[in-house]
Amino acid sequence: MRKILWTSILLWFSSGLKGLQAYNGGHMELTRLKIALMYVRSVKTFRLLFMSLLSIGVCLVFLLVGLVLFHVSLFLYAPWSMATKMLVGLFFSLAYLMATFVIFTQIFSSDKWLKIFNADAIMENLHEEVAQKDSVKR
Repeated sequence: MRKILWTSILLWFSSGLKGLQAYNGGHMELTRLKIALMYVRSVKTFRLLFMSLLSIGVCLVFLLVGLVLFHVSLFLYAPWSMATKMLVGLFFSLAYLMATFVIFTQIFSSDKWLKIFNADAIMENLHEEVAQKDSVKR
């Protein structure tokens, strides 16, 4: 991507100096097409990102409303004593806190993200290349 951007910047700069190049139109058109393609792909990516974030937000709202309604109906209409209701509420709050902790540690684990985006394999390849260069220097 950097290469395309630098190429487009240099081509636009050199387009002002038309007399120095024999045929400039083909390169400029190709660069414009590549930039337009990158733009369309980025719009598509942002559209999908927005749709997925909106969907996640709506699902999260429905989940939270469902949890609140469940607890309200449980504590209002259950024929339990106040101590029992308090213990059940305490149990649910501890269970939710533990589930949240486990989910956050699993989702936001750096090893998991490195594995998802194949960064661990890239790092291994870099380490192998460095080891090969060191062995060649010796």
